[in-house]
Amino acid sequence: MKVIKVDPTSFIPIYEQIKKEIKGQITQGKLKALEPLPSIRDLATDLIINPNTVARAYRELEMEGFIYSRKGKGCYVTDNSSSLIEKERRTFLIGIFDQAIEEAKRYNLKGQEIIALFEERLRRNAGAKTSGGANE
Repeated sequence: MKVIKVDPTSFIPIYEQIKKEIKGQITQGKLKALEPLPSIRDLATDLIINPNTVARAYRELEMEGFIYSRKGKGCYVTDNSSSLIEKERRTFLIGIFDQAIEEAKRYNLKGQEIIALFEERLRRNAGAKTSGGANE
């Protein structure tokens, strides 16, 4: 498992930050199906936080279907989370798109201008990936 980072100065509760990190690693394929998560105690020690905070994050991830726990054995990534992963990926990307749209509106771009700019960047990015060129 990759390192989990939390920001104790953030307004986002630490258990939510842990959930987001783990969901992100599952969604990106960094955490595979049936892979074990760090124990609650180990992760709490690594992050220098209360174990109850990690336990809450794990409990909520389990209720959402991303992980499962085995008494005395620990927590693991579920092997049937592909639909959850797709939903989480879409939710994440929608959030990014919404932020980009709001920023574009701040610069007085209209809907068609935003679409044209997005399509142009998409084409440029696709061309850069295939030709090995750099993005502008």
